[in-house]
Amino acid sequence: MLAFAGCSDDGPTQPGSPAKAYLGISANPSDFDFPDSIGSAIFTAQATGANFMQNGELWSTLEPSPGAIDVRSVRQSLPVLSALGFATYYNLRLVDTNNRGTPGDLAATAWDDPAMIARVDAVLDSLIAVFELAPPVAFAFGNEVDVYFAAHPGELTAFRSLFQHARARVRARLPGVPVGTCTTSPVSNPAAWVGDTLNATADVILYTYYPFQPATDFVFRPPATFEPDMSAMLARAGSKPLGLQEVGYSSATVCGSSQAAQADFVRRFRTWTAGQPRSRVLFANWFLMTDWSSATLNTLFAYYGGYSPGFAGFLGELGLRDTIGTAKPGWSAWRGL
Repeated sequence: MLAFAGCSDDGPTQPGSPAKAYLGISANPSDFDFPDSIGSAIFTAQATGANFMQNGELWSTLEPSPGAIDVRSVRQSLPVLSALGFATYYNLRLVDTNNRGTPGDLAATAWDDPAMIARVDAVLDSLIAVFELAPPVAFAFGNEVDVYFAAHPGELTAFRSLFQHARARVRARLPGVPVGTCTTSPVSNPAAWVGDTLNATADVILYTYYPFQPATDFVFRPPATFEPDMSAMLARAGSKPLGLQEVGYSSATVCGSSQAAQADFVRRFRTWTAGQPRSRVLFANWFLMTDWSSATLNTLFAYYGGYSPGFAGFLGELGLRDTIGTAKPGWSAWRGL
C-alpha cells in the first residue's frame, strides 16, 4: 500500500496565510530497487516537497472471506505515516473503475440490500477504529465509480443510498473527516452525471484526472489544457473542497505525448497546486513517480480486461522515472530543476 504515496511536512507558513493544498506523488520504487525500498521511495518523494499519501484497497482484499476482516495493513501504515507528519487519505474500493470490489459472496447482492449494508458497516467500523488513531484528511467510498455505473446505471440509486449511509456512519464517529466518492474528471466525460448525482451529498469532491481526447485510444490533450480543466472542476465543485486523487500525464508517443510534454504538464501541476488554498483544493496527488514493470502492466491489463496500444502506452509511461529509475525530464520538472 505504501507504493502509492507521497510525503513530507508542510514547510513554513506565514502567519495569517491560508494553508496550501496538500501535495503528493505516488512513490513507487524502480525494478532495480530492493523489495524493502518502498520506504526509500517515499522519503525520496518527501525530499521533493510532497506531504501527502493516498492509498486504498479493494473491499475484497480487506475481507477475503465473509466476516474475516483484516485491516492490519492499514493499522501498520496510517498511524506511522501520521506520526511522521504525512497527511493521509483512504479509499475503500467497493467499486474500482470497471470492477466491483465487493467480497465474492456479495458479487450479485444489491447495494442497498440489508446484508450488504451490515457487511459495509462491519468493514467501516474496522477502518474507523484505525482512523481514530490517525485521522485521514478525507475518506473515499469507491474509486472512479462513474465508469462502473455508466455501464450499470440501474445500480446507481441503490449505491447512492449505501453511500449516504456510509457517509453518516463515518461522520458520526469522525465528524472532522470529509467523505466523498471518487470519479474520473467530469471534463469531456459523458458519464459526469454519475459524479454529480453522488456529489450532491458528499463533503468533498474527488476526481482522478488524465486529460484524454474523447473517443481516442488514450491520446492526451496538450499540456495547456491543465489550467482551464482545473477551473472547470473547481466551478463544478461549487463551495465544496476539491481533492485530486490522481493527476497524471504519460510520456508515451502512442498517446500523442512526449517526455517534454509530460515535463510541461508537471510544471503546470506544481505551479497551480502551490497557489491553491487547502479550503478550496484539499489535496492534489501526482501519479506516478516510476514507470511500472512489465509484470505489473500485465497484471493490470488482466484486471481491467482489455489491451490496446494506447492503453499500454498510458499505463506504461506514467512515471517521471523509467522502470530502472532513470530520470525523465518530468522528474527534473517535479523537483523544480
